[in-house]
Amino acid sequence: MGIVAFEWAEGKTNQLTLLMNRDNWENRVISGASWSRNGQILSGRCKANNGTWFGITKGGRVAFLVNTSLLLDRVKSYSGSELYPVRFLEGNMSPEQFANEVKVHEKETNERHAYSLVVADMTSSSMVHILKPSDTKSDVVIETVPFGVHTLSSYEGLDSTDSARDLLLRRLFTQMVGNLGNVQQRQMEEIAGRFMYDAQAGRDAVFYHSRDEHPNGKLGTQRFGTTSTTALVVKRTREVMLFEKYMEQNGAWNTNNFAFNIQ
Repeated sequence: MGIVAFEWAEGKTNQLTLLMNRDNWENRVISGASWSRNGQILSGRCKANNGTWFGITKGGRVAFLVNTSLLLDRVKSYSGSELYPVRFLEGNMSPEQFANEVKVHEKETNERHAYSLVVADMTSSSMVHILKPSDTKSDVVIETVPFGVHTLSSYEGLDSTDSARDLLLRRLFTQMVGNLGNVQQRQMEEIAGRFMYDAQAGRDAVFYHSRDEHPNGKLGTQRFGTTSTTALVVKRTREVMLFEKYMEQNGAWNTNNFAFNIQ
């Protein structure tokens, strides 16, 4: 699961502004964002399959994903939609080419997952949304993302009008980006805290937390909820700033800050 709000802007100071929460069961271990061995890809990872829900490269490639597989805990080693962002970030296909490859792959394999994935290339100002709405059908919908403010959700895809959570985040996010100018690194934590979690109490309208019976009855009752928050700004100057707050296995929250330039 998860939820995203972002502005894909034309002619503004910030080319891309993004806020994202990832939600999963507590048995699903994730790592905080870090650089890949070659120092080119910045992403967190799901340790079950080494996939990711969000990443950005020094070459200006960006990918972010929400899916329903996490709600059902359908994550397998070497499989799953979380591997698609990794493939895009590691490759050199355009967003359009990659989306068409995913569509063919889904038709051939018919993997049982549903997801919503956005891939983008900052250097060519290209962004594409890839939606697989059903985990029982291989159909994939591809659309170019227009400039503007958007939300992304697991079931509804881009710009849901049915989810109260999405509508609330869109309203708050639209207010924020309307007043956002030259963002500084110290502002990143404040931006994330205002909308994705409450810095004092640890939760907010779009922060999710519950205790439910795990789909695998052998695992009993577990926490299901937000395990990471990511705030990203990519400026026209190619300066990138990223703030992340993520939950460790012991329940403690840690933070990361990154700043670099797209090469």
